Amino acid sequence: MLVALLASGAGCIKENTSYNYMEGSISFDIDNYIYAGDVVELTAGGITTPEDPAWGWVITNFHTDTLYSRTIVVQFPDTPDEYVVKALAYHPDYITESAKRTVVTVDTTLMTGSLQGLPYTSQKVFVDPRDSRAYRYQHIGNLDWFAENLAWEGAGYAYAQSPVLNHVFGRHYTWTEAARGDICPSGWRLPGNSDWEDLGQALCGKAVAFEDDWGGAASKVTPDAYFNGERFWPFSVNNKHTAEVKFNPLPCGYMQTNDGQFYGLNDYGMWWSKDAYNSEQAYYRYIYWDSDSFKPAFTSKTGIALNVRCVR
Repeated sequence: MLVALLASGAGCIKENTSYNYMEGSISFDIDNYIYAGDVVELTAGGITTPEDPAWGWVITNFHTDTLYSRTIVVQFPDTPDEYVVKALAYHPDYITESAKRTVVTVDTTLMTGSLQGLPYTSQKVFVDPRDSRAYRYQHIGNLDWFAENLAWEGAGYAYAQSPVLNHVFGRHYTWTEAARGDICPSGWRLPGNSDWEDLGQALCGKAVAFEDDWGGAASKVTPDAYFNGERFWPFSVNNKHTAEVKFNPLPCGYMQTNDGQFYGLNDYGMWWSKDAYNSEQAYYRYIYWDSDSFKPAFTSKTGIALNVRCVR
């Protein structure tokens, strides 16, 4: 839906009759992830020569006809989807320039929104008094476990620095942030190795050590989840995604703090333990998309940010 289209004064665009190239690079601001139905103002710029290019916009799956204006205001559809937003600069004496960005629209409605396939129906709900966010939790073994990733904004990082995804993927925290004592709501805690062992015993049907690989456990906890209609966990003959136990892990990857970049989306789900491996590293558990094991590992306390599950 086009909300407003500002007058551009652009008339007919002549075909280029020379091979002059524009100077500068087209730029415009839009988040990679936005809410479905959001109204967004887009303004193109960055071309220094010529000084007076005409501007146009094309948005795939939405506005496929060019919208001629430097600034447009558009309302994205209410249905979650992926769009390519392209800005174009025209001038009769120059080769046309363009730049594009991929934008994903997200619906955070539980069960019927962008994230589907999680078995929430039998789970209880806890409301974090710090921010009134509701978390589903499940009693597994001898403990209550969050059935979704912690999303408290008092620390950590939203995936791709996107506030929208904070409500879907949860946040990524360094171990130093996760282990400081206040990351989980009052009455809950960051699970230590012994807590993880209690979960492992429930999944494997026998006593297990934290250092064990917990073969067969990944299939029992991973759901056949979808994000905007695409599998969150890729299909694997090794990981059956039966979700017999409603832990609901998602492969949200990890963040490197030295470059602020996120890696491993759709490949790895990774969660901290409160126990340190040594002065520089700490334990975590992870699931790889093509493995049926729920494995232990250790990594930098400060250089890597992972997801957090709370336990009581």
